[in-house]
Amino acid sequence: MKYLITGGLGYLGSEICLELIKDNSNSITVFDKGIYGISHFGGILNNNNINVVIGDIRDERAISDHIKSADVIIHLAGLVGAPLVKRKTLEAKETNLDGLKIVTDIVSKNQRFVFASTGSTYGKLSQVCNEKIKISPLSLYGVHKAEGEKIVSEKNATCLRYATVYGLSLKTRRDLYINNMIQKALIDRSVVLYEGSAKRSFAHINDIARATIYFSQEENYTPGPINIGDSRLSFSKREICNKISELTEFTVVENEFSKDADQRDYVVSYEKMENLGFKCGVDFNSSLKQILNYYQILYDAGYENG
Repeated sequence: MKYLITGGLGYLGSEICLELIKDNSNSITVFDKGIYGISHFGGILNNNNINVVIGDIRDERAISDHIKSADVIIHLAGLVGAPLVKRKTLEAKETNLDGLKIVTDIVSKNQRFVFASTGSTYGKLSQVCNEKIKISPLSLYGVHKAEGEKIVSEKNATCLRYATVYGLSLKTRRDLYINNMIQKALIDRSVVLYEGSAKRSFAHINDIARATIYFSQEENYTPGPINIGDSRLSFSKREICNKISELTEFTVVENEFSKDADQRDYVVSYEKMENLGFKCGVDFNSSLKQILNYYQILYDAGYENG
């Protein structure tokens, strides 16, 4: 199977590549701007079935042939997260929407097209969120993903609405909620908690990667939106802090000075995903210990005084 993964050098893309190269019949092309470098990806390049192309999805000539030669396109490229999109609105629009339109126009209807969306498209809802509910995002990031789903629907794409992701990958993100809270608890010994009762769903990066591959396969390919997350992991921010406190001591300072840009406070149904045959399997408590160990090693290896 020939895969093209846009944004494949990033947090999720690198984890998908690790999974895909377990099958020697897969051929993978990663198309990425390379803004975070390539060193973290070095070990994967020992595999002859993977190729990295440094390029920008807004450059139609650069990406066109790679799209046309793929069986499956997994589109991850873009500026991700409400704060970043708000801060870099022009670049976000050009990449998340204009770049996506360029990619979508080249994709043919006989190719499988997987678009990385987000649960943030739901906005703030009181009922359980399933794929039949009308989405109404509150942040510009959520709006971009909602518009992106409309764009890719022209080519019958699968739109995977990911839960809040956590865990370690080749390119671990420190700004994700659980990863960030563990780092602050361990290093600063304190966490500022706002909107502590706000609830959301979580999923480990490996489960997200495996789900993405699962729904890219011909026998599982399902056009339209699918919520992707761990049905066991619906927690409030305060509950996450309590889980972390079982591993390391720290102080929680509750302060309502700020609000989540996406206003994520909802319960998501993963019934459709599970009925289609995929379930998450990573153990939550073991993962928290691994993240804690990672940040402890990172801190011990450094030379900073604080």
